[in-house]
Amino acid sequence: MDWRRAKSVLIFSFLMLNILLGYQLWTEWRERLNTTVDWTSLPPETQEIMREKNIKFMVEAKIPTETPVMRSELTYSFRQRVGSDPSDRIAIPNPPETRVVFNEQELTTALGSVIPELGVYRFDDLSSRQGVFVFNRLVGGYPMFKIHLELFYSDQRILAYGQDLIDIKPSEGAREQQVLPASKAIANLIERNLQAGSTIKEIRLGYYGEIFPGAERQVSAPSWRVLLENGEVYYVNAINAEVATEKADAPVTQ
Repeated sequence: MDWRRAKSVLIFSFLMLNILLGYQLWTEWRERLNTTVDWTSLPPETQEIMREKNIKFMVEAKIPTETPVMRSELTYSFRQRVGSDPSDRIAIPNPPETRVVFNEQELTTALGSVIPELGVYRFDDLSSRQGVFVFNRLVGGYPMFKIHLELFYSDQRILAYGQDLIDIKPSEGAREQQVLPASKAIANLIERNLQAGSTIKEIRLGYYGEIFPGAERQVSAPSWRVLLENGEVYYVNAINAEVATEKADAPVTQ
C-alpha cells in the first residue's frame, strides 16, 4: 500500500468534510438571522401611518419572515377542561420548584408522570402571569393559542395545574395552504385596527379560533397572534386576514 498517497487522500477527505460542515453551519446561521426583521421592513405608507398614530414596536418585537404551509382548518373536540375555576384545579403531590418550568428535561422529570401529555405543550412566557405559568398545546410544531396547560404556583413551588385535553378530528374540505406573511398581516392591522399609541410586544404564528362552550366540535385556523404592551391581543387569520381581538378574556370578532 502506498501510505503517502493514502495519507494524502485522508487529509483531503477531512478537509472536504470540514468545508461541508462549515457551509452547513453558515447556512443554518444565515437562516436563523433571516427568520425575523424589524418594523423598518414594512411598506413606507405603513410606516407613515405608524408615525401619525404613534404606533411603536418594543425593541425585542420582531416580524417573522416564515410563511409555512399549514392546515387551513383544524377541527378538534375537548376531552377535558379543568382549572378555570380554583375548585377544579388538580393538586400536585410533592410540589417541585418553579425553576423546572424553564428547563424542558427538568419539567418532564418533575411532572411528566403527573400531567398527561405534558410533552405536547410548550411554555408561553408572554401569556404567563403572576402566579400562573401558561403553556400552549402544539400541533405540527405550532401553538394552539386557546388550548392551555396552566401551572399554578406560590412561594416558588408549583402547587396545582389546570389543563385542556383535546382530540384532533378530520377536517372535511381543509387543505394545506401557505400562510399570509406576518408583514402583510401587521401592515393591515396597523392601518385598520390598532389604536393610536399602541405598542406591539410580540408577533407569533399558531392556531386560533373562538371556543363555543358545549359544542361537540371546535375549529381553529392559522393565525398571527399580535400581543400589545397594554395586554390586548389581536389574532389575524393567516389565510383570509380576518381580525379578532381579545381584552380581559372577552373575545370580540371584527
